[in-house]
Amino acid sequence: MSNLVSFWYRSFYRRTIIQGAVILLVVLVGLALIEQVSNIENVHSPRFSSSIPFITFDFLDARAGIDLSHGLIFDIDSNDSRMDAILNGAWNTIRLAVVLIVFASLLGLLIGVGRLSDFYLIQKACTIYVEVLRNIPALLQIYIWYTVVWFITPPIAEAAHINISFFGANILTDAVIVSNKGLAIPWFVRESQLGLWFLLGFIALVISLIVRRFLQKRQDELGGNQGTNRYPALIFFGALILAYVGLGAPFTTETSSIVSSRAAGAIKNYGGGMVITGEFLAIVVALGFYTASFISEIVRGSILALPAGQTEAAKALGLSAYQRLTLIILPQALRTMIPPLGNQYINMTKNTSIAVAIGFSDVVFATRTISNNAGHSLEIFTTLLVLYLLMALVISSIMNSLNWYVQRSGI
Repeated sequence: MSNLVSFWYRSFYRRTIIQGAVILLVVLVGLALIEQVSNIENVHSPRFSSSIPFITFDFLDARAGIDLSHGLIFDIDSNDSRMDAILNGAWNTIRLAVVLIVFASLLGLLIGVGRLSDFYLIQKACTIYVEVLRNIPALLQIYIWYTVVWFITPPIAEAAHINISFFGANILTDAVIVSNKGLAIPWFVRESQLGLWFLLGFIALVISLIVRRFLQKRQDELGGNQGTNRYPALIFFGALILAYVGLGAPFTTETSSIVSSRAAGAIKNYGGGMVITGEFLAIVVALGFYTASFISEIVRGSILALPAGQTEAAKALGLSAYQRLTLIILPQALRTMIPPLGNQYINMTKNTSIAVAIGFSDVVFATRTISNNAGHSLEIFTTLLVLYLLMALVISSIMNSLNWYVQRSGI
């Protein structure tokens, strides 16, 4: 008995036994789940095998049988494969997440700074915004905004046409068309030299960054304003314009129009340009407003965490409120801000899964529809799990790299 007690109190053996027991428990739970899934699949698919080879993804090469819209680059029709449909849904989720991250970050920054404003009206308005929107469920906000977008926009037969003019000169006719089919705006049309233009733009960007670093060192040594931002920006945008003219317009733009189909033109839709659907707008506004209320608190807390002496020293130097915010306060608050921001970005990306509630063709919509038509629930939802995991890991890696750079640079 004493030998058994002494064996247990040796930390190496104790850790090994505990970790082995946990691994065994996880394996048993996993096998039980797989058996349960195999039993469910056997009910719906008689040819399903409960042995290990029952996990197969060959069915993804079959015809999808569904149409998916909302694609910025391409749409999916019923003749495309199921894998193409899932990838299209994943692309819709990614571009929705990117737009949401940019929109929510900018709005959250403004609201967070506004809550610290000396103006009573701005401060209270931002406080009410945060307290109201963060306490209303995101799904309910999506329903509300979708209803608003749907009812305030006219039918496509009576669509509102917006022209862009400059000092009375009409630059673009029907530049923006608004209807219950969505928001149609001009978009780019690729020409033959676009790849070369991007390559030249990348080279110009590298040169601009090198010039900026040189000017920054020169400013640190000599003082004064050496144009650390102005001259690199002129080099970059000047090179882009020269390359565009020299290559003979590697891309052009086209505006949208309303086209008719079916008999007697009964069915109307947009043709050309880019169409931002009502579903996409409702999700961006709802989730953007919702997440911005949390981001604003991160911004406000990070600013309040700074020593008061930083602001007082900036005032003593005669810096304006804008200079204090952009040169002193926000760069230092960024070090505290980045880790929780990464969590919010990941949460927001996962929250896009509720967009299926109003019919947005994201990856959840695609996988659920394919699962209903073809079965294979285990493979379908494993694919969905892996896709969301990859998106979260990419966001986490980017934010960790940014955090490492900020900490290392001593901002």
